[in-house]
Amino acid sequence: MNKDQTAVIPLESDPAVFDGFSRLLGLGPGYKFIDIYSIEDENLIAFLERPIIAIILLFPVQQGGNVTGDKAAPAPSADTQAPVWLKQNICNACGPYALLHILTNYRDLLRKDDSPLREYCEKNKGNMNANIDKFIVDFATKYQSEFTENSGSSANPDPEAAIDLHFITYISKDHKLWELDGRATHQGPTYLGEASNVDASEEYVDLIDQPLIKQRILSYMNSVQDESSKLNFSLMGLAKSYD
Repeated sequence: MNKDQTAVIPLESDPAVFDGFSRLLGLGPGYKFIDIYSIEDENLIAFLERPIIAIILLFPVQQGGNVTGDKAAPAPSADTQAPVWLKQNICNACGPYALLHILTNYRDLLRKDDSPLREYCEKNKGNMNANIDKFIVDFATKYQSEFTENSGSSANPDPEAAIDLHFITYISKDHKLWELDGRATHQGPTYLGEASNVDASEEYVDLIDQPLIKQRILSYMNSVQDESSKLNFSLMGLAKSYD
């Protein structure tokens, strides 16, 4: 954190980093974060652990444009229950928000006895945004050494430094697909549409198989201003663990 507790050291796009912080938040056994090297190459996809129930995309923010939120998306039906969406107010905290967007919506994956995030969710059922900034500040303060030492393999930047990379999250809820971005211009979750070819008995959708997710991610990749910027994209997934 910075001295005014308005910024955090940004997290690196590294499954080990996100896995470590997810365990501190209360993620139980059974799932882990993995690298996704392609959403198009079937040979690379074949080696992934499945199902992948959440995806985190890291992409470069384009100069002069909004972070996200202005890409066309369908409107959900009136009876559709939206997922938890958390507004990002803390500088460089898009990594923690991306992780929180997964775990606040998949609360059954959290440990029941010692999960600080589960406790937060139970205390703030009526308005998950009400105290989320304080929760992140308290969490980052408590685990300051982890943020400093385990935020990735590269050198830690100043928390106040302007970072031109941004994390967003993809999840499913009731077999509907959503994009969650704490800095979305429309101040809420983005509905992508109904999941396709899913088993109705399965609570979570295997997102790597979903054309709408693939199209959405490719739309970000294709919007960059030069080919070299594509090197700044990365994908991680929360996948079933068979360890």
